[in-house]
Amino acid sequence: MPTAKMLHQALAELRAMGNSHLRRPTRMPDAVPLIVRLLAPCKTLSIEERTGAIAFRMQGATETSGFSITCLLHHPDAAHELTIAEQAVAEQLCEGRTLAQIAHLRGVSTNTVKSQVRQIFRKFNVESRVALVRRLCP
Repeated sequence: MPTAKMLHQALAELRAMGNSHLRRPTRMPDAVPLIVRLLAPCKTLSIEERTGAIAFRMQGATETSGFSITCLLHHPDAAHELTIAEQAVAEQLCEGRTLAQIAHLRGVSTNTVKSQVRQIFRKFNVESRVALVRRLCP
């Protein structure tokens, strides 16, 4: 059974890695041993397929308390699921353009762009432009 201190330390190291690298921290091979250390003592509760990802919930325990963790593994080719219009909007978001600028450039309404951005967020399972840019942009 792992100690709470060991789990806390592994999470802190993963956070530090993510903060030290602005783009795509999940692709770093150094994170693999830390993730294995976190998940090794856990029991899988559920596995669910999502658009472009697999979500799984795990449960574990330390000597003093129990814990659960939900992990989301994104498929690297999830971008192919975007429509042509969504791909164009995603590229514009990566370039740092606002919704109004994207709408003007594409000749559509701002509401259309908002809807496309919501769909992109859903497909990549992100909740902010920053998260999307980190996952999608080179």
